[in-house]
Amino acid sequence: MPDNFHDADRIHETAERKAGGEATREFRIFGAPGTGKTTNIARQIRRAVDRYGPESVLVTSFSRTAAAELAGRDLPIPSEKIGTLHSHCYRALGAPKIAESCVDDWNRQNPRLALTAAKKHTRLSGEAAAAEEDGGLAKDGDPLLQQLSRYRGLMIPQKDWPLALRQFEAKWGRYKHALGLMDFTDLIERCLHDVPYAPKAPAVIFADEAQDLNRMQLTLIRKWGERANYFILGGDDDQCIYAFAGASPDAILDPEIPDSHKIILKQSYRLPASVHQVAESIIRQVTRRQEKIYLPRPEAGAVHRLSAGTYKSPEYFILRSLEEHLKQGKTVMFLAACSYMLHPVVAALRKRSIPFHNPYRKSNGFWNPLRSSGKGSSASRIIALLVAHPDFGGAHRAWTFGDLVLWADCLVSKQVLKHGMREKLRQYDQAHLVRKDQLDEVFESQALSSLMEAWDGDYRALLNWWRRLVTADFRGRIEFAANVAAAHGPRALTDPPKIVVGTIHSLKGAEADVVYLFPDLSNAGDAQYRRAGAARDSVIRLFYVGATRARETLYICQRATATAVTM
Repeated sequence: MPDNFHDADRIHETAERKAGGEATREFRIFGAPGTGKTTNIARQIRRAVDRYGPESVLVTSFSRTAAAELAGRDLPIPSEKIGTLHSHCYRALGAPKIAESCVDDWNRQNPRLALTAAKKHTRLSGEAAAAEEDGGLAKDGDPLLQQLSRYRGLMIPQKDWPLALRQFEAKWGRYKHALGLMDFTDLIERCLHDVPYAPKAPAVIFADEAQDLNRMQLTLIRKWGERANYFILGGDDDQCIYAFAGASPDAILDPEIPDSHKIILKQSYRLPASVHQVAESIIRQVTRRQEKIYLPRPEAGAVHRLSAGTYKSPEYFILRSLEEHLKQGKTVMFLAACSYMLHPVVAALRKRSIPFHNPYRKSNGFWNPLRSSGKGSSASRIIALLVAHPDFGGAHRAWTFGDLVLWADCLVSKQVLKHGMREKLRQYDQAHLVRKDQLDEVFESQALSSLMEAWDGDYRALLNWWRRLVTADFRGRIEFAANVAAAHGPRALTDPPKIVVGTIHSLKGAEADVVYLFPDLSNAGDAQYRRAGAARDSVIRLFYVGATRARETLYICQRATATAVTM
């Protein structure tokens, strides 16, 4: 078989030649980890645009992250042509009011079935659907609504639902009807029943990360796709890990299509030989999959099976090796099946003032304690303080009133800020630069003198001055960001951290030079793992995805309990 990119070049020609005479217009690109599936799909989109024009191509993906990755390839189609399936349906149905975002009345009427309000933008982007199964749903009704969405997504007849679920659905349905609302599953279901063509009747439809779509979602894509010239599903059944949300590898493996309609990308540009060997030994345990030729990079890489160091005790053995990798400039990832298993790692990183993040869950402050997107974040306040100091580096500049508001707002008032100054600072043009004489109007004389004295030192002196004067309410909130800045310099608050921490679900599309993979399972996960068939397969695929995030080195950590997978 030709290499990945030659395969990609042939997809369009094959589709044009075959679609007219074959029983199906469906084509599938199977892309194992690191084989350049997104690059291939982007190339095929360009070929389709060349043939049919930019208005005749529709691109959809399971999550906003995957859609954004395609959008970042500078594709020659309008931005509204790229998005999640939910977002396309939302626009096709005229932007209806979303029930999960309007639950206040529901919660008042049904206090024992209260629901957590969902952000419309987040859910339309696919983030909530991709949220890992952690058993941490906030309100009593949340598990039932999740179960309802799963059963509906799997298109299970209502007569086969549990009684409690049927009763919940009846109440939820009446609530939606009374207020004229649609829930997120309604978006798909209504389009499946009432919208015969994809928005603007495209000639070609691309669906990326198709293995993560549930049966109803893929049924809709296939319905729309059969009314197009052809459609392409891109994905990998081996990376189907959202079974709890209704995804199943069967949805992308069935129905059977001609081999000429399948493209298998075989060369990984990520996995070295040793990691590839472990990954193959994991995935070959599943009972059903699309057989694939899958080749590693020529580099050997390394796999270490730790005899000490569990998710419960990462401080010594694991973090000692971590520091060596950081000195070498490597990116490092910590992965676990459940977020609670990463709490000790996060605590150890915070204790050592080591920066970390999760770029795939930017809205989650636990994973992103240094995020500076929000003006009130700790990192934003410290950056605003230090940006005017010469030690800040190339981006050094004078304070604006906006900066001053950020870092002065959390200072104690007594003997520091002049009376009424918090409110007065907000009345200035926030973009204007602050003159030195204007600081006399802001600070009491003794506080200003100590500020100027700190300014004459290095940036740590200025940071320490500020830390001493923040209010008790802020002290705990700014501690980690301040410790990171003190230990690693101000740039550590603006540069992306070298360490990524998250669940396997949350980091499915990511990679790192070095991966630490914890093999432990929750009780629910262990119950699945001990069963034969699809339940066990879903756990195996999860850890296959975890292992295949490693570009150079994989650490399989020691299990903390008896409930763990064998790798």
